[in-house]
Amino acid sequence: MLLGMAPYICVWLAARDLIAVAPEWTAATGVTRYGWLAFAFAVCGILIYFAGLMCTHLAAFRTASNIRKQGVAHMMKAPLGFFDSNASGLIRGRLDAAAADTETLLAHNLADIVGTVTLFVAMLVLMFVFDWRMGCACLVAAVISILSMCSMMGGKNAALMAEYQAAQDRTTKAGTEYVRGIPVVKIFQQTVYSFKAFQQAIEDYSSKAEYYHAKVCRVPQSLNLTFTEGAFVFLVPAALFLAPEAYASGDFAGFVTDFAFYAVFSAIISTALARIMFASSGIMLAGTALGRIRKVMDAPTLEAPEHPMTPVGNRVEFQDVSFIYEGSDIPALSHISFTAEPGQTIALVGPSGGGKTTAASLIPRFWDVASGAVKVGGADVRQIDPHVLMDRIAFVFQNSRLFKTSILENVRAARPDATREQVLAALRAAQCQDILDKLPKGIDTQLGTEGTYLSGGEQQRIALARAILKDAPIVVLDEATAFADPENEALIQKAFTELTRGRTVIMIAHRLSTVVGADKILVLNEGRIAEEGSHAELVAAGGFYARMWADYNQAVQWKIAREQ
Repeated sequence: MLLGMAPYICVWLAARDLIAVAPEWTAATGVTRYGWLAFAFAVCGILIYFAGLMCTHLAAFRTASNIRKQGVAHMMKAPLGFFDSNASGLIRGRLDAAAADTETLLAHNLADIVGTVTLFVAMLVLMFVFDWRMGCACLVAAVISILSMCSMMGGKNAALMAEYQAAQDRTTKAGTEYVRGIPVVKIFQQTVYSFKAFQQAIEDYSSKAEYYHAKVCRVPQSLNLTFTEGAFVFLVPAALFLAPEAYASGDFAGFVTDFAFYAVFSAIISTALARIMFASSGIMLAGTALGRIRKVMDAPTLEAPEHPMTPVGNRVEFQDVSFIYEGSDIPALSHISFTAEPGQTIALVGPSGGGKTTAASLIPRFWDVASGAVKVGGADVRQIDPHVLMDRIAFVFQNSRLFKTSILENVRAARPDATREQVLAALRAAQCQDILDKLPKGIDTQLGTEGTYLSGGEQQRIALARAILKDAPIVVLDEATAFADPENEALIQKAFTELTRGRTVIMIAHRLSTVVGADKILVLNEGRIAEEGSHAELVAAGGFYARMWADYNQAVQWKIAREQ
C-alpha cells in the first residue's frame, strides 16, 4: 500500500519541478526520473500485493476447508436424534455457505483492512505535511463517508444484518426441502406457492433484503459515493480562499504545486474509503457466519464416559424408562420396562405415535433417556463407549440410505476391512442375487450417478446386506418392509431369517404378519406398554392387539370390486 502511494508523490515532485521552471519546461530535468520511479513503485506495489493475495487466498481456502472438515467431524459425534430435529439443508447451509463467507474475510478483507489502515495513516500524514488547510478540506469527504458507513452498519442495523442472514438460512433450508418434494408437487399439479414454507422463506428473505439495501442503505450509500468520488469539490473552495494569501506572500508557485498534489491525492480518498466499507461489510458478514457455524459446533455430542463399562452378553433391558422430546410437554415414553434376552425377537407394535421408534432409538443412543436406564449386556448405554456400543448394534432404518457409489462400497460401509467375497456372501444372504444379475457391472455398479436407481424394496435388501456384513449381536429393525412390494417383502423376510439368527432382535412393525413368530410382542400406546405376550396369547386376550389383528386381517382382504 505504501508503494502504491509513492507514485502520487512522484507526480507531485514532477509537477513541482515543472511549475518551478515554467514556462521553460525543458529545464525540469528530473521529470523523467520521477516518471520511471513512479512506474517502478507501481509495479513493485502490484507484485507485492499479488503475492500477499496469494498467501491470504491459500490461508482462506485452507481455513474454509478446515471449518467444513471440523464441522462434519463434530456432526459425526452428535447423537443421531439431532438430525431428526435439524434439517440437512440447514446444516449444509450453515457449514458450506458460512465457511464461504469467512473465506472472503481472510482472502480479501483482512489484507484490505491492514492496507487501508496503512493508507489512511499515511494519507493523514501527507495531507498535513504541505498545507493542513487543504488537507482538512479533503478530509471532509472522509468524515462524511465514515459517518455514512456507521449509519449503515452500526447500532440497530447490525441486528438487522443478523436477521437478514437468518432469513437466508431459512431460505436454504426450505429450498432443499422443496427440491426433495418436487415429485410430489408435480404429481399433484401444484406450484411453488403451494409449498408455503418455501414461499414464506423467500418472501421473508426478499423483504429483509429490500428493506436493508433499499431503505437502510439508500441514503447513506448515496451520500458516501457522492462525496468520496467528488472529494475534489471541497478542495476548490479552500483553494480559492487561500489563493490571495499565497499570491500576496510571493509563493504562488508553491501554492499551485500544493494544490496540484491535493487534487491528485484526493483520488486516493475514494479508494481508501471504499476499501474500508467493503472490509467492514466483510467483517460483519464473517461475524454472522461464525455465529451460524457456532450453532453447528454447539450441537450436543455423545461423549465417551471417563470410566467406560464393557457390556457382557447381548441382553437388552429397559428399566422404568421415560423420555420426552425437547420442546414437547407430553412424554414420548412413560415408565417403560421390558427385557430382550439373547437370541430373542421382541416386536414393538401399536398405533402411529405410540412410541415404538422412540423406544428402539434409545438403544443405540439416538437420544438419552430422561429417567430410568437402557442397558445392553448389563451396562447402561450411557456408560458404554459409543464406538463399542455401535459395534454391537445393527440398525436397519425405515428409510434406507444408499451412497452414490458402488454396491460394493455401500455394503462395505458396515465393515470397511471386509473382502469382496465377504460382501458377496452378505448380499446373497440378503437375497440380493437377482439385483446383481440384472445390473451391468454387478457388485461394481455405481448407484445414483450413472442412472442406476433401485426400487424401495431393493434398496432395503442392500441395507440388510450391510447389516448382515456388520455381524452385530443386536439388531434393531425399524419397519424394514415399509416400502417393499409383495415380492420384495418375501425376499426381505428370507433375509431377516439370516440376519436375526442367534441375535437379540428388536423389531418395529406395522404389518402384523411380520411379527407373528416373535418371542414377545409389546403393544405400545401413548408411550406406555398396553399389552405384552406372544401372538397367540394377545389374540386370545381379546384386547388392544386382538382388535389391531382383526383390523389388519380385514384390510388384507380388502379389494376393489367391479360394479354390477
